[in-house]
Amino acid sequence: MHKVLIQRLRMRPLLIGLAGVLSVVGQTHGQVLLYRETFPYPGLSGNFSVSTVGWANDVLNNPGRLYQVSGGDGAMVAFQNAARTTAFYTSTVLSAATGATFPSINPALYSGITFSADIEPYPTPANVTARFAVQMNGGSWFVSTNTLPVPGTVGPFATYSNVFHPTASKWDSLSVSGNGTGSSATIGPVVSSDLTGNITGAGLVFTHTGTGGTFNFDNFLITAANVGNLAVGSISNGMVSLSWPAALNVRLQNSTNLSAGAWNAFPVTAGQGSAMMPMNTTSTFFRLSAVPIGGLQDGDFESGNLAAHWQSSGNTAAASLLSGNAFSGSLCLQQSNPVPYQVQTYQLVTNLPNGYYKLTAMVKNSGGQNVCYISGNDRMTSLPISSRWTNTIVRGINVTNGQCLVSVYSNDGTGGNWCRVDLIQLIKDDLPYTFLKGGDISELTYVEQGGGVFYETNGVPMDCLQILKNHGCNIVRLRLYNDPGNPNFSPSNLLPPGIQSPTNILDLAARAKAKGLQIELTFYYSDGWDNVKPHDWANLSFLQLTNAVYNFTTNFMTLMKNQGTTPEYVSLGNEINGGILTPDGSSSNWPQLAQLLKMGYAGVKAVSPSTQVILHLNSNISSNTVAGFFNQAVSHGVNWDIIGCSYYPFWSGFTAEQARDQINSWYSTYNKPVLIMETGYNWASNRCDGYTGQLANNGPEPFPSTPLGQKEFMLNCFNAIKMVNQGHCIGDLYWDPIFICVPGEGWELGQPNVVDNTTLFDFTGHALPVLDAFFYNN
Repeated sequence: MHKVLIQRLRMRPLLIGLAGVLSVVGQTHGQVLLYRETFPYPGLSGNFSVSTVGWANDVLNNPGRLYQVSGGDGAMVAFQNAARTTAFYTSTVLSAATGATFPSINPALYSGITFSADIEPYPTPANVTARFAVQMNGGSWFVSTNTLPVPGTVGPFATYSNVFHPTASKWDSLSVSGNGTGSSATIGPVVSSDLTGNITGAGLVFTHTGTGGTFNFDNFLITAANVGNLAVGSISNGMVSLSWPAALNVRLQNSTNLSAGAWNAFPVTAGQGSAMMPMNTTSTFFRLSAVPIGGLQDGDFESGNLAAHWQSSGNTAAASLLSGNAFSGSLCLQQSNPVPYQVQTYQLVTNLPNGYYKLTAMVKNSGGQNVCYISGNDRMTSLPISSRWTNTIVRGINVTNGQCLVSVYSNDGTGGNWCRVDLIQLIKDDLPYTFLKGGDISELTYVEQGGGVFYETNGVPMDCLQILKNHGCNIVRLRLYNDPGNPNFSPSNLLPPGIQSPTNILDLAARAKAKGLQIELTFYYSDGWDNVKPHDWANLSFLQLTNAVYNFTTNFMTLMKNQGTTPEYVSLGNEINGGILTPDGSSSNWPQLAQLLKMGYAGVKAVSPSTQVILHLNSNISSNTVAGFFNQAVSHGVNWDIIGCSYYPFWSGFTAEQARDQINSWYSTYNKPVLIMETGYNWASNRCDGYTGQLANNGPEPFPSTPLGQKEFMLNCFNAIKMVNQGHCIGDLYWDPIFICVPGEGWELGQPNVVDNTTLFDFTGHALPVLDAFFYNN
């Protein structure tokens, strides 16, 4: 767990007479915990990069990784199959891609700074030695000249320590890549001058002298002996001046009764170095108190006393510590009760540096609750449904007042359902995050014209967009055709007249924007479902066609802008694996396809430079398929901002977690965030007419084709999206959430509605439970 913690210190009182009133100034002493990394195991199987806990490494072929040991705890393995030097480290200047960063430690504020780590000599340990490393002032790295006395024979974990002394003779120079991209580290000669300034990084360096040297290490700590002393200054007008070494985590406290054990804190003194304090008519005791920074307490619940750090409200008996079924250690939090219940288990974390945080945890969840989520302040993630320990995450927690309320909440209307939570971690990553959730509403006017009515969960008829807004949706997708419904041309004559036309899309955009919803606009550049040239452009030369794309794009974007509905996102075509404006823009002719995409991109940016342009591929989201398309786009100089993909378990053959793993590889290759443009899941096995719908089944997902099954799939889907590395998957647009069963209406004129059993409303337009997944995820 990446933490920056300071423990409260005890005091040794000094008696000082102040203007005739006997007062006592306390002096702090004892151990201070400045930094801790326990390397928790972050998954269920396989190896995990050290960067998942905020460290970096310079290791050939990246064998440095987290691995699981008994009890589910984690550790690092330092192995090399040849003679070389490797380094594992963290720093204030690491890039965001490596996770949370290291605090800056001013050695002048603390005495007895000590580095320690648990190290286990493993196979062939005689071939490897270990040393501590530090970075000073965000720049140069240094490694201790003395190696740690780890045995050269296989043995258990033991703790090894070094006291930090800045004397030059105790340090060799060290070269690392600085961001973990190097293949090895290099140790240089003894440095020529003493180390000065702040400690901004720390780690371990391993020198492998032969084949197969291995050390495992865990529990990296930096401690100090003293936070500093109080000094008494001037006394005047009933006030006394006190001063001390300033540090963000240190604040002043006082008490008038030491035996009572109650101390009054002065939060405004945190980070200060002095204060004027009033002199009381009774003796007053002062002391410095070091308080946690980012210090979520007992996140692994191993204290054995839930009430020591956590509070509960509601049916408090439903929150307890469960023994013997934990992810890490022996205890975890369980929320459950045989009868209906609602319970909140929470902790207010204070003294946090302001900024953005992520909250992570390992969870198991039976499902079946009305609501079950973990939250930090106003951000929340519903727990996925799993009988095995699974990662969950809350992103973009904005701390503005130094506080974060961390909460686990369950509301079970039937009783007997349960959730288990372990290894909760609050990590400052400084990554804002907006989770986009909504869906395609392009058929809404068509449904309403056919008599379709939408009902809130209480049975009250209501504007469909208001219902979506009520349940947390923040974006809609709109598909624009060039000339749909024209009876004189095919495929125009297969679509209802006026629906998804420029005029209709402008109207829907205005309705959506009036509800405060963002807009994703899809330019089909076609008259029908297929990405075929519209009839108006059928006889244009390729040069004329490129100009038509640019002009059509800028003209409609201008109309959207002029009515105050500039889209935040625009996709060029729909599921364009085969190209757009075919046959001219077929993916078998990439030079022409690239030119058309460039003109669309330029047309969007000419009107709205801030609008993000999406290239949207279909549900075959295997990495090979995506690479085949986007490698061509890169090689032909195509610009785009976001990778779009459809994700249906039925068509992709992937679970949400497998889709997450595919998506993780895309950002690292193309440096583009990902937006899921379509997702669908059956809530009924058949359509309202009794026939099989667009999705014959729900693929590999285990959740049934029921309203509850649809909801629980979306809970897992949203969790998987948020788990994408560094939040690079920004959201999901559901397909087709509002195309409910209306007599005579289908995907084309004369064809059935093949999605009325995958919508977010039932056949009669009543809101389904799945909308809770949208509400309790942000």
